[in-house]
Amino acid sequence: MKNSFKENGSMLVRFETPEERSEIIRILEDQLGFRTAKDMERITKIQPHDTQTFDLNLKHKTYNCRTLPFHDAVLMSSGVRFYSAQEFFRVAELGFRIVPRYPVFHVPHDGREFPEELMRSVCVPQELFMKYHEEMRDADISRVVPGAYRGGDMCRTFPVSRLLCDVERFIGPEEVMERYGMGFCYEKAYDGTVIKHVSRELKEKTFLHYREHHEGMDRICSRHSRILLFDLHSYSDRIIPEGFLQENRRAPDLCIGADEHFTPSQLTEIVQKHFTEAGFSISINYPYTGCYIPNTVLSHKSNTDLAAVMLEINKRTYCDKCEKPVPEKLRRIEKIIRQIVADCVTLE
Repeated sequence: MKNSFKENGSMLVRFETPEERSEIIRILEDQLGFRTAKDMERITKIQPHDTQTFDLNLKHKTYNCRTLPFHDAVLMSSGVRFYSAQEFFRVAELGFRIVPRYPVFHVPHDGREFPEELMRSVCVPQELFMKYHEEMRDADISRVVPGAYRGGDMCRTFPVSRLLCDVERFIGPEEVMERYGMGFCYEKAYDGTVIKHVSRELKEKTFLHYREHHEGMDRICSRHSRILLFDLHSYSDRIIPEGFLQENRRAPDLCIGADEHFTPSQLTEIVQKHFTEAGFSISINYPYTGCYIPNTVLSHKSNTDLAAVMLEINKRTYCDKCEKPVPEKLRRIEKIIRQIVADCVTLE
């Protein structure tokens, strides 16, 4: 099996803390059936310039734990692939199989920062503005990103409130939400209330935040030749824009947003399978369509082979009646997404 660590080669796993070492040992014992030596239980002091490693053979279930002085580690690193502890944990979640694409989670609408230079444009009482912010943000949706993928460039979040800058809107007349006053620089809330005085100067300041986020996504594409992108959102039945819903057709628990060019049918099927088995009602491209594609890919400036899908999760599936996220329900969705990523080891 070309996509299995257990069938191919060994792993050098580098760890930095006693806690990481203990978790690696637990996984070796519980998940792989390793029999680790009792002296491995003793946690010794880790020197800051040493490289602590597990030299693992997953096929034969053998290991060697050793400390490489800094100089030796530098010499080895020129020809040997070290896996960090976090990478090891991700591989363990996948049953020690290899995902052929680099997973990236994009979370653009859960920002809770309010830059002063943008807030000066707000023309409603702050209490009302914050009410709209809470109603319209994708409340805590970043918490459904599996824990092993929340670090580094595997999870790209936008920190600013979407009411001040919406990075998933196009710039210009092609953006359909401009007709509702909700382009990249919002003028109105979902109910048509004017919440900001939008000037040319405000748009220029807003664009600085917008550009920084997209440039960050483009950099991720420049570092990885093959990417699996999950565009994560949530929505509420109460605030779906007029015209998005069809008569007598209820909004689903999960809207899968698929792009005709960048969403393989196999990826859509994997997502649909796991959420359906969990009891979710599913629609594809309803009430929202498509998914986020980084600018550098859209403009063909990047050779990145991108597979992307949008997950629009209805807040009724993870919030209480007041639309406050429920931790247990968030963890349930996180588990489903972990299963989806694990199934993507077969995605070409």
